[in-house]
Amino acid sequence: MATTTSIVTAVNNSIFDEWMTDDGTVDRLRDSQTAICTAFGNLSIPAGATIDGIEVDMEGQASNTAHDASVGDWIYVSNDGGSSWSTARSVTTGTWSQGSGGGIHNVETAGGASELWGETWNATTAAAIQVKLEWSTTNGDAVYLDYVLVRITYTEVVPKSLTINGLLTINGQLTIK
Repeated sequence: MATTTSIVTAVNNSIFDEWMTDDGTVDRLRDSQTAICTAFGNLSIPAGATIDGIEVDMEGQASNTAHDASVGDWIYVSNDGGSSWSTARSVTTGTWSQGSGGGIHNVETAGGASELWGETWNATTAAAIQVKLEWSTTNGDAVYLDYVLVRITYTEVVPKSLTINGLLTINGQLTIK
């Protein structure tokens, strides 16, 4: 298996522009806001590869350590340009560090190397993935994110046969006619 990663390169709203670089600056997502990460421009997946899993990594803090328990599942992925969304997930890496953007940031992950989010993927749809972050509670919850990153785990296609037309010499030792 192999992986490819990319930090988000386009977001639906400029108030989330800080998520496009790993530089320690943050933007806040709070109750009733929706952020859609519309492009991850550096994903490279070979044609024909089998998609094994998708992870969404977010570096930052939450207004409380039990953020995901408070708001429920809130991270979605789309394989069709945002026309439809997966079932929502929460982070699987534990509790958030608490704060409002300053201090220590943790990397929290949703999904995994074998998690397909209930969707069907191929090299093209995985390279065009979109991520939506939203929750509907109004408890005063917020996350302060430095970046959003997608990691795609895939298995490359292995050729099943080799056709040789002519002479082949391998390392000067073996000649096949």
